[in-house]
Amino acid sequence: MSTQADHVIEAAKQLSLDELKTVSERILDMFHDRKWDELLATPESDAYLEKLEEELKADIAAGRIIKYIPGKSLAELFGPEI
Repeated sequence: MSTQADHVIEAAKQLSLDELKTVSERILDMFHDRKWDELLATPESDAYLEKLEEELKADIAAGRIIKYIPGKSLAELFGPEI
């Protein structure tokens, strides 16, 4: 009995070089995404993100971060000293 992998290999043999390149790029992207998913699922990552969130809240409370206003230039948002 053929496996799913055998079917994929046979289908890949029918692809042009450009199509094969496109498919392989998508597969490699999926592997890359899996690595990031695994990395971000660790307790260390959760702790780091919580620390960043607390720092962000402190920056907002201290007025070091302002609300983004779409369409405004940096000079309009921060003043002429930029």
